[in-house]
Amino acid sequence: MTIYLLPGVGCDRRLFDRLDLPGHRLVPLEWPDFPKRCTLDHIAREMSAQVDANEPHIIAGVSMGGMVAQELAVITNPTKVILISSWIGPLEWPLLVRASARLSLNTFIRDWSLRAVWPLKRLIDRRPSEIDRLLFDMAKKQTARQLRYGTSAILRWPGSRWQGPLVRIHGDKDIITPLRFPVDHIVKGGQHVMVLTQAEEVSRLMSDVINA
Repeated sequence: MTIYLLPGVGCDRRLFDRLDLPGHRLVPLEWPDFPKRCTLDHIAREMSAQVDANEPHIIAGVSMGGMVAQELAVITNPTKVILISSWIGPLEWPLLVRASARLSLNTFIRDWSLRAVWPLKRLIDRRPSEIDRLLFDMAKKQTARQLRYGTSAILRWPGSRWQGPLVRIHGDKDIITPLRFPVDHIVKGGQHVMVLTQAEEVSRLMSDVINA
């Protein structure tokens, strides 16, 4: 089975370096350039050329990648969609995200603010230093502009249109997308980037889902 992987906003294919799914072909997708006022549907349409819709496939996405995966699924019709640390719509947003959307706080994502806020983010959401360095390097390479426009697209998303099979894997220690909604598989101690911090457990759950 071909598994197309979509990273979170501000991340790239390196987010999936620790996944181990024997017997399956893993294809990390590359983010296109996000234009101003883009939508998740627009991004999915741009990315659909990277997917061979003529062969059976599964789409898996982390965070924003999971949201775009649902839009992409409407176009490519996969066997199933796997969401990791992600939402199916604004009804699942915590109060902080709702406030950010109302106050347009995403417009303050700039190169200087990214560097200024990162140490605080690291203190709030603790993870191994090598993983934190990787995440920061990915964010810098994606650029603050890409982060800003991608986050804006999330905050304008009306919610999932995908009606096909969908399986959700979520960590119970995720402070970015807090677990306050039903999911199929819970990773104990799983953070928002558990695809890196608990890759063995996430890989096992994904294998179970893919082979089901």
